Amino acid sequence: MYPYEKDMLERLWFPVARSADVNDSPVPAQLLGHRIVIYRTSGGLTAARDRCPHRGVRLSLGQTLGDELECPYHGWRYDREGTCTLVPSQPTAHPAARLETFPVRAAFGLVWVSLHEPVLDAPAVEEMADPSDGWEIGDGEPFDVSCGLRSITENFRDSSHFAFVHKQTFGNVSPLIPAYQVRRDGWRLAWEFTLRYADDWQVEGGARTGGKYRFGGTDADPLDASMATEQLIHYRFCAASLSYVYTEHPGGGKRVVCQVAAPLSADGLSCRVFFFVAADRRFREQYGSVAAQVELESRVFAEDVPIVENLDPPEAPLELDSQAHVRADRYAVAYRKLYRELLDEFAAGQPADLAPAALEQNQIGV
Repeated sequence: MYPYEKDMLERLWFPVARSADVNDSPVPAQLLGHRIVIYRTSGGLTAARDRCPHRGVRLSLGQTLGDELECPYHGWRYDREGTCTLVPSQPTAHPAARLETFPVRAAFGLVWVSLHEPVLDAPAVEEMADPSDGWEIGDGEPFDVSCGLRSITENFRDSSHFAFVHKQTFGNVSPLIPAYQVRRDGWRLAWEFTLRYADDWQVEGGARTGGKYRFGGTDADPLDASMATEQLIHYRFCAASLSYVYTEHPGGGKRVVCQVAAPLSADGLSCRVFFFVAADRRFREQYGSVAAQVELESRVFAEDVPIVENLDPPEAPLELDSQAHVRADRYAVAYRKLYRELLDEFAAGQPADLAPAALEQNQIGV
């Protein structure tokens, strides 16, 4: 990691679990090498260090009893705030024993944690802000990858790999990526381009059977025959690792596929990837359940794993002259510049005698 990068990441929001998985039992999680326990009470979610202050056992091995978390070793209990409420061997509460708790919130069916007071607002999906659209969210099964946070985040919105990595799912997608412009608004990025399904770019082994992936639809869309040849894709990114694709479909249906990665290890070279699919009411009426969309996207993500786990280096470097770039990489370049600026801004706010020099400002035009 770069100087101060881990300190910065510990002050950003990352998902650590799915909300639906936190029910009657505590759930273990990990973020940047820190073990976390997530538990639910009538007052909401609590995220705490997964360590009992008595003898250090992992509290995620315990159980929730009403509104309290019980340690599996000696039965010490803690409330929503992490305050010790009972020591059975006395039996009273220990006046000084309390859990180290972290900022926690729930959004998009995920539990988000920041290890310290966050320096940025939690990421948002602006296209889903209108409740009258009747959005339904389906969370996929999280998966782990052995690569850096930036690498997996870039991969999700890298469209030039569709024709190769995803050829068995996407079918005859043209590898040619038109020129596009990336817009920046604070710590967000946005861009669009039209993806073309080219007949002269065939999947190896001949024609596929069944409909091809069309970002939720198929190449035989009854409402719009043009869906068989091209589709306008809206791409969005929100620091530090939330990215999503937004599509509008014939009949007014809208769909979002969102990925957000959380660094598991202290060196940032192992990540857990969370993703969800959201569809509005009209999309579901036309194309079916969100569950079917989640299953489809699971197959797409599975195709990415062997690629991103064989990158050298495993994390995308911020020095732009260390790799070659072309116009299809404009998002990746914009993302690395944004990330570097975020890191430099964070480092500049640290004590002057400790802050590292700003990262090299090497630029490559694409």
